[in-house]
Order: sequence, then structure tokens, then C-alpha cells
Amino acid sequence: MEEKNNISEVNDIKKSIDEEYNRNSNKGKILTNAITLAIAIVISAVVLFALYTIIQPTLNTFSSSVFTKEQLERIETAAKIVQNDYLYEYDTDKMIDGAIEGIINSLDNAYTYYETEEEYQDTLNSGSKGNYVGIGVHLTFDRETEGIKVLGTMPDSPAEEAGIKSGDVILQVDDIYLNIETYSDAAEAIKGEEGTTVKLVVLRGEEVFELEVQRQKITENNVTTEIIDDIGYIRIYSFDNGIYNQFKAEYEKLRANNIKGIIVDLRNNPGGLVYDTVEILDLFLPECDVLKLVDKNGNEEVFKTDNTSQIDIPLAVLVNQNSASASEIFASAIKDSEKGVVIGTRTYGKGVVQYVRPIKEHGAISIVAAQYFTSSGVVIQDNGIEPNIVVELPEELKNDSYVSRDQDLQLQRAIEYINEQL
Repeated sequence: MEEKNNISEVNDIKKSIDEEYNRNSNKGKILTNAITLAIAIVISAVVLFALYTIIQPTLNTFSSSVFTKEQLERIETAAKIVQNDYLYEYDTDKMIDGAIEGIINSLDNAYTYYETEEEYQDTLNSGSKGNYVGIGVHLTFDRETEGIKVLGTMPDSPAEEAGIKSGDVILQVDDIYLNIETYSDAAEAIKGEEGTTVKLVVLRGEEVFELEVQRQKITENNVTTEIIDDIGYIRIYSFDNGIYNQFKAEYEKLRANNIKGIIVDLRNNPGGLVYDTVEILDLFLPECDVLKLVDKNGNEEVFKTDNTSQIDIPLAVLVNQNSASASEIFASAIKDSEKGVVIGTRTYGKGVVQYVRPIKEHGAISIVAAQYFTSSGVVIQDNGIEPNIVVELPEELKNDSYVSRDQDLQLQRAIEYINEQL
């Protein structure tokens, strides 16, 4: 009788599983959910145990400046449960990494993230060489969709060839679904081995579509120039990888052609290195304060130009809703100094700085630690910079990386402004 009851119970369980499976007809959904739940449980256990491993030996004598005694006791209780009952083997270093990552993820800030030692070294190496294998996009976190927002694409890049546009939002990278916790992993996953492909799910307006883009070696050249009717035009794609030397060389070539004015195009520029940005501003501005950096303790650092040179011809700076960070610093400094005008639309509004704090040869934390104020006192974060002259592009063109000159109303207005000053 007991055997029959057991068989009946098994059949009942099987029937319940079958019914659940039928209710979720998408292929693999149950398995995915189960695995996701299991991983979440394991990660939670790992994080708690790692914290316990760090804290427990000194728990009775250690007075934490971060955790209260009651919080430490909660961690200890949870960690003991894991230590006593967890079935499988574990890697202590991975647990510590998991604990640190859990702490950082709890901050819910896309610009604050943890990198393992391997990831940190990859970041250092790719940044120092000025090249990497990827698809050639400038990215930031999109607060509204919790996806990866494309601020711009590099010239002749795989992203440009695939039709990716500024303003597109990437919702999925291969098997990684985007949210604030997966942002840094997803952005890193866009990179990979040369010749391999990455699958992207992209949101453009209300349309969602898939793209498969082949990764290639990307060598960043962040400046292009031309002369338009005796006016120098110089576009900066980002303020990275030797940008000051690139810019200065191209700027001097333009000036050698006796240009009557200059247009600096920062549209779809995601930002970059602040010190290089200030060095470029030195070419344009008299001695003045450019911006102020303030940390959580109220400590201030003021960035200044040194008056070694300043521009003596009309200057216009083009910006749009995808101009961010260092681009906003540059635009605000030109606007506040009145050495030129800013033309376009309100900028993105990223005015925080991240410090990279290594952890004793075990990775690093990139953490938002301060915010910028313009010399006129504007908080850039979440506010952006309002242009002197607001000019909108047609809706269907505003997120295009390249707009033909006859349709580019912002560029046309900049040319008009230069001519008005002569």
C-alpha cells in the first residue's frame, strides 16, 4: 500500500510539473527560471558566507565603522547556516569577489561597479593601447529603460555598418538581459575575440529588433576635420586616448589655413578624460575657472585654464542630447567664458566622476565619488547644459550619427553665427 501511495505521489508531482510546463510554452523557460533561481540562491549564499569569512574571526573584538553589532550578528547567523549546510565545494577567492560585487550592486548605481583582477587588467591594457576588439560604439547607462544607450558610433566601425544609431538602446547582449546590475557586464560582453559576433536586442523608439554584429579591432581616432567656406570644422568623438595631442595637431593645421572661425562638434560625444579636456580648453580660453569638483565631504578641486593662449576668431560648439560628461564640461566652459556660443539641444546630464580604487591586487572598484559644478554654479548631473542657441533637428534625424549638410540645421546655424561675427 505504501509503495502505491508513493507512486501516486510521484504521479501527482509529475502531473503538476506537466501542467506548469504547459502553462509556460516558451522553449526552455522553466529550465531558465529554475537555473536563475538556483544561481540567485547560490550567489546569495556565497556572498553571505564570504562576508562571514571576512568578519567572523574578529567578530567579538572588531568594532565596525560600517556595520552595527546587530547587522554583524545577522551576517554571522546566515553565514553559519551556509557553512554548516551548503552541500558543494566552493572557491574562497570567488566568494570574496561575490561578496564585494554584492556590496557594490546594492548601491543601484550604474556608474559604480566592481571588476575582478582579470577584468581590471583588461581595462588597463585596452585603455593604454587606445584600441580593443569590439563593434565601435560609445555607450552609457539609460536610466529610463535600464539598458545601454548608444551615444554614438565610430566612423567605419562594425556598429555603423550594421546600422546602429545614436539614441538606440541595447536591451540584451547575447544572453545578458540589461538592468542596472548587469550593465557593466553587458557592456564588457560587447567586446570579444576578433571575427566573432555579438547578438544584440535593440530598442529604437517603439521598435524592438535584433542585430548580429561582427567584432573587429577598433583603433580609436577621435578627431576629424574639414574646412567649410573658410570655417574650420573639427569633430571630437570622445575625449580619450591621447585626445589632446590629436586635437592640438588638427587645430593647428586648421589655423595654418587662415580660417575665419571654428566649429567644434561634440554631438554624440560621451565624454572621457577631464584633464585632457581642460588642456584643450587652454587653447581657447583666457585664465579662468573651468569647473569645480566636489566630493561627499565637501572637498573641492578647481580646474583652471592658464592663459597661455586664447582663441581670437569666432567659435561655436555643437551639442545634442547625447553629449555627455567631458563634452558638457567643455561646452559649459565655452558658454560661461563667453568666448563662443553653444548651439544645439540640452546635453545628456552626466556630471559625476568615478574613482578607480584597486583592492590589493584583487580587482578594483570604480565608484562615483564626486560631482562637477560649472564655473557659473550649474550642477551638470541630471540637468545637462542648455545651449545659448537652441536648434532642433527633425525627429527622424536627431539620433543619426551623420546628417547631410543640407539637412543639418544645427551645423547651418553654427556657420550662420560665425559669419554674423565677422
